[in-house]
Amino acid sequence: MGTTTKAYRLRTTVIGAACAALLAGGAGTAIAAPSAVPDLHSATVATAVARTHESIGVKASAKSVRAGQSVTLSGRTHGIKMGSRLTVQHLHKGRWTTLHANTKTKHGGYYSVKVKLNTKGKEMLRVAHGHTHSAPVTVRVH
Repeated sequence: MGTTTKAYRLRTTVIGAACAALLAGGAGTAIAAPSAVPDLHSATVATAVARTHESIGVKASAKSVRAGQSVTLSGRTHGIKMGSRLTVQHLHKGRWTTLHANTKTKHGGYYSVKVKLNTKGKEMLRVAHGHTHSAPVTVRVH
C-alpha cells in the first residue's frame, strides 16, 4: 500500500510540475524534455501559479457624476494578500494609465477607493495589482 501512495504522489507531482511549466510559458521545455521536472520552489513557477489564482472584482458607486465629483470603486480580491496595494487605472488614448488613487486590501480581500473625475465624457476605470486587473467599469462624467 505504501508503494501505491508513493507512486501516486510522484505522478501527481510530475503532472503538477508540467502544468506549472505550461502556465509559465515553458510549453516547449515541457514537451521537449518531459523527464526534466522544474523546481516547484522557483520564483518563476510560483509567480505564474499565483497569478492564475488572482482576481479582482469591482463596482462603481455611480454610473454618472458631474465633473469634479468623486466616484467610489469597491470590490473584493481573491488570491491577493491582505495589505497589498491596489491602484486605479483609466483608459487614456487607447492605453491604461495609472491614476493617483490607490488603496490596500483589507481583511477578506475587500477594498474601497475614491476617484475624483474631472474630464467630461466616458471614463473607463479598472483596479490593478501587478499584472492582475479587474474588468473595466464605465462612468459618464457630465
